[in-house]
Amino acid sequence: MKASIISAMILLLGMASASAFERQDLQKLTETGSCGGCDLRGAKLQYKDLGDANLKGANMRDSILKQINLSQAKLMEADMRRSDLEKANLTAADLEYAILQDADMEKAVMTGVNLRRTDLRSADFDGAEMENVNFQDADIRKANFKRANLTNSNFSNAKVTEVNFKRANLVGAIMTKAELNDANFTRADLKNARLQETDLRHANFYRAHLTNTDLSGARLSNASFWGADLSGANLEGVSGLNQLQLDTACGDEKTVLPGNLSISECAP
Repeated sequence: MKASIISAMILLLGMASASAFERQDLQKLTETGSCGGCDLRGAKLQYKDLGDANLKGANMRDSILKQINLSQAKLMEADMRRSDLEKANLTAADLEYAILQDADMEKAVMTGVNLRRTDLRSADFDGAEMENVNFQDADIRKANFKRANLTNSNFSNAKVTEVNFKRANLVGAIMTKAELNDANFTRADLKNARLQETDLRHANFYRAHLTNTDLSGARLSNASFWGADLSGANLEGVSGLNQLQLDTACGDEKTVLPGNLSISECAP
């Protein structure tokens, strides 16, 4: 019995040390504003001003980073899994190849951020400001972008399966060849978005705005367009689309449809 208790204490101590940051690394960051490759696991850095900091390859798992200023910071290859970045400022930061799996980015300001090839699985971007963000080749599966502003952001070739875009602003977004099957676009604004050759099987476009959206060559099997506005949308060469799907949507004389399909005109 005593041996079991001792073994458990050793295990707990080992887990605690494994999740603790290196104090000298935290001191270096505090004094210089940079700490590439540092161990900052679980560090409490909320409200800190680390604009333009070099944190390339840093281990920042489980860190508290609420309202931190990381604008223009170099965070390439950083491990930020499960970190709390609520209301953080990451304007123009570079996070290429970083890991943000399960991170809390609610209401973060991320305009112009580079998230190319970044792991964003199950991250929460609810209400985040993300105009002109580069998501190319990123893994975004099961992430939450509810009410996020993603105007003119680029999702080309990204894995975006089962992502929540409910009420998101995706005006002018580029999603060419992205994997968007099972994505939720309920009431999302996709005006002038580019979704050519995109996988949209089982996607939900309930009351979405798809005015002048380019969906040419997209895969639309079992996608729902109930109440969606497809005025001026281009659906040339799509696959898996049938008349029943269009019967619940509306468009106009500029809507381009394949084959003998038709669509009702939207009410003025």
